[in-house]
Amino acid sequence: MPAPATPPIVVGATGGSGTRAVQAAFARAGVFMGNRVNHAGDAMDFEPWLDDAINAVLPHTRSLDYEASALPLAVRAPLLGRLRRIIDAFRAEAPPGTARWGWKNPRSMYILPLIVALQPDLSFVHVVRDGRDMALSDNQNQLNKHFAHLFGRPHGADSEVESIRLWSRANCDVARWAARSLGPRYVRLRLEDLCAEPVRALGRLFYGLGMTADLHDVASCVQAPPSLGRWREQPPGRIARIAEGGAEGLRAFGYV
Repeated sequence: MPAPATPPIVVGATGGSGTRAVQAAFARAGVFMGNRVNHAGDAMDFEPWLDDAINAVLPHTRSLDYEASALPLAVRAPLLGRLRRIIDAFRAEAPPGTARWGWKNPRSMYILPLIVALQPDLSFVHVVRDGRDMALSDNQNQLNKHFAHLFGRPHGADSEVESIRLWSRANCDVARWAARSLGPRYVRLRLEDLCAEPVRALGRLFYGLGMTADLHDVASCVQAPPSLGRWREQPPGRIARIAEGGAEGLRAFGYV
């Protein structure tokens, strides 16, 4: 069966940013988002590769803003070969007649330059959620897995501050790279905007990707998580401490 010829849509974020609703909206609109997804809609085909690739790359870059060509060949070549096989197998499973395809795995953004090396025309949907919410989340998988490789040191005892530092660095880095390298194929979506006005937010998203859909239908996939804005319930001193650690990202994405 021929695989879809169109470039993929890749959805990435720091963990817990609300990518589940975006994945569900794409799937509702007929985009093939994979056959093996977990409860959050993550394409599990890429999970083992991401575990290995991210921590192999970050010690060389200390950033998400890098070029794949700058990586040592001994690092780059086997990762690209393995990724090519994963993507080929993933695409081959798309149902006949599928026009658009892609995947959602938040950590894809850490390794986006490598993905683009194989899929140069891809579109990247960058989902962002207020870093103060993120710092208070129970989901700290990216902090535990990747902080040391990104910053070159283990994370400290104040996990809330370290979490927002990771949030700020990772999101600012990938935003700079994607804006420079992808141009209009880089679409950023704040979870807060999606939950406040889902039809309008998804309309901008689908328009930016050159797609049409029944926006009221796909918007039915969006439900604001109960934890949205949880930082507002915390003592001001606690939030001020957290916000200081993520000041760059909070400004860059319009949260302060």
